[in-house]
Amino acid sequence: MARRAVTDPQPPSPDDPAPRLYLFADESARVAALAGRIAQQLGDAVLARGRAVLAVSGGRSPVPLFEALRSMPLEWSRVIVTLVDERLVAPTHPDSNEALVREHLLRERAARSQLLGLVDPAALDLQHCVRRANQHALAPDVVVLGMGDDGHTASLFAQAQGIDQAMDEHRAPNYVGVIPPSAPHPRISMSLRALLAAPCLLLCIAGEVKRGVYDSAWRDEASAYPIARLLHHRGTRLETYWSP
Repeated sequence: MARRAVTDPQPPSPDDPAPRLYLFADESARVAALAGRIAQQLGDAVLARGRAVLAVSGGRSPVPLFEALRSMPLEWSRVIVTLVDERLVAPTHPDSNEALVREHLLRERAARSQLLGLVDPAALDLQHCVRRANQHALAPDVVVLGMGDDGHTASLFAQAQGIDQAMDEHRAPNYVGVIPPSAPHPRISMSLRALLAAPCLLLCIAGEVKRGVYDSAWRDEASAYPIARLLHHRGTRLETYWSP
């Protein structure tokens, strides 16, 4: 399966399931293109079903995207925003992805959307929060991923406690509990199976280091980088947006 590396972002057709790598000269161009792609997909879902579900990742990298996306002319009252993964911390904690989304995405027009978080602040227990997340899980129309320098995406860290269940393509629940080998806090994460089921799977990365990790994972189907499982899965149309 050949990867397509192009500079003109176009949604892949059903007849061309190859991963796409979209290249941009700078962050502003990458963010604008990605925000437009997300808005288009969410708008189509609202027209088709009356609502749309957007699953987003945390960290600092998506902040410019959130700030661009929140002003897009969507029927935000029909959009549910949820999380790809979350740290086992209170929603007011500085490391909380929910807090990040509230601060940077749920503003302006997007303030009318509903946020479905993953952590129960009354019971910060990993297994309880995983069960709760699965009880309330919604199938996302769009999933926005990031990637670490170690090749992890969502909270699917190589060598993490719980990673075998998380990477089970057939039997894993939508959300799993993961304890990273070095990163702080236990995590609640979408499983590989849940990510592969998303009709629109977008990866947002920047810089030469992450481009090198991406290219290494692409060249080696047996790569230990978790992102490789998305890149090499047959029929998964991963779209990657990269800028220096």
